[in-house]
Amino acid sequence: MLVHAFGSSHRAWAPQVEGLSDHRRVVAADLPGHGEAEGPFTLVRAVESVRTAIDEAGGKAHVVGISGGAVVAMLTALEHPARVSSLVLSAGVAYPPRWFALQRAVGRLTPESLLARMLAGTYSGGTAEHRQAAQEDFHHCGKGTYLAGLREISRIDLRPRLGRIAVPTLVLCGSKDRANVPLSRELAAGIPGAELRIVPDANHLWNLQQPEAFNRIVAEFVDRAESVDA
Repeated sequence: MLVHAFGSSHRAWAPQVEGLSDHRRVVAADLPGHGEAEGPFTLVRAVESVRTAIDEAGGKAHVVGISGGAVVAMLTALEHPARVSSLVLSAGVAYPPRWFALQRAVGRLTPESLLARMLAGTYSGGTAEHRQAAQEDFHHCGKGTYLAGLREISRIDLRPRLGRIAVPTLVLCGSKDRANVPLSRELAAGIPGAELRIVPDANHLWNLQQPEAFNRIVAEFVDRAESVDA
């Protein structure tokens, strides 16, 4: 189960859907207010949308989340532990860091067309088609949905609950995503038995920048998680 970043859609997982489908059944659902899913966006509704997608796909899944989607993945494991076999959390946070208020302020003040281009720039390393899809997805969900996601993150602190995550967990972060590296280290330290990998030369949304490496790391982790479970 692949959970996309805020302001995006299931299309941001295209290389993973294609590359991992020979390995496992792969589902990339849209969060509320994104892609083809109706809004409004809240974390509660996002978690329920992931739970519903898991139920429709068979009832249990390895859940992979990136950026804001990693927060949704964690919450899904906490609220519905029986549905989650393992977690892969890339560029996730357990609480809003100090710089998060600035990110929200910039988002509020920036015109939607410019904000769409700025966010598409975070897909650097992906193809021109990926960047175009990112702009289209942002315009489709709208600035309001994106800001709703940031507002929801600003209100959480999952640190007291991380110890309750009881499934194999892999925490990932690109080495070039410098703001999130210390947060990823803290996240991994708080989840019992979690594995941390800082990926060389990778940026924030590196599943598009280094799709083959991302797919390989996820597939190998899922295999290890299933061997432990067996």
